Amino acid sequence: MKILVRNKIINFNDFITALKTQIRVIYALILREIITRYGRENLGFLWLFLEPVIFVAGVVILFTKFRADRGAAHFFIPIATIIFTGWLSNKLWMTSSSRVMTAIEANIGLFYHRLVRPLDVYFARIILEIVALTGTFMILSVILVSIHIINSPASYFHIVSGWYLMAWFTIAFSLIISGLNTLTNNILQRIWSPINLGLFIASGTFFLVEWIPPQFRPYILLLPQVHNLEMIRYGFLGNYMHPYYNVMYSVCANIFLMLLGLMLVKLSAKKLEIE
Repeated sequence: MKILVRNKIINFNDFITALKTQIRVIYALILREIITRYGRENLGFLWLFLEPVIFVAGVVILFTKFRADRGAAHFFIPIATIIFTGWLSNKLWMTSSSRVMTAIEANIGLFYHRLVRPLDVYFARIILEIVALTGTFMILSVILVSIHIINSPASYFHIVSGWYLMAWFTIAFSLIISGLNTLTNNILQRIWSPINLGLFIASGTFFLVEWIPPQFRPYILLLPQVHNLEMIRYGFLGNYMHPYYNVMYSVCANIFLMLLGLMLVKLSAKKLEIE
């Protein structure tokens, strides 16, 4: 079987071999990133999970004594569940988009190897963040549910589906930011912190879409990550909330953003080659 890649017809087996090679390259880059960031001694790799666990657990426990009254409904939604789901879910793309901005400078010496490309370095950092925060999400979910700080899941399907779509969005969004940062000669990196924080807050980290006045909801729902977060929260809260999400919109947005991200990374890679 033959397939067309970059206007060249290659054997399918050769394609699979090349794909396996790039997967090994990305795996090696992930291991290098872990060692560089956390070291070989003490907690090492475990700190990858413990760092966000300790931070998020502290924030959640701090807010457990507060409850949000839903007015006419005459019952309460636990703020801990809102904070837990919003903080960790949006941290996926927030942290990853910041990490990829420094990926090229931190790994510049590796590009002398023929098999290492900018896209591999980006993927290594993005995957590492997704794995770390997914592990944190699973660990904290079990702990906080078992001690009755957050709601027991009402729908695992919605939680898993929403998290998958959020991880996909994280990859696409991070590739876009990395490409734009390179194309703007790192100008974006200098102003990204306030922009990133603003998006983090506007993406529903601390609120449900139903709390927003109806006239403003369409603007909030333009953000794909809001749809994903609403799915995750509905998986925990069930009938305690009225979810606002559109799976088809989220999928189409992710496809578009992924293609845009890959295009920008390709353009930025050409710019790096020229430099």
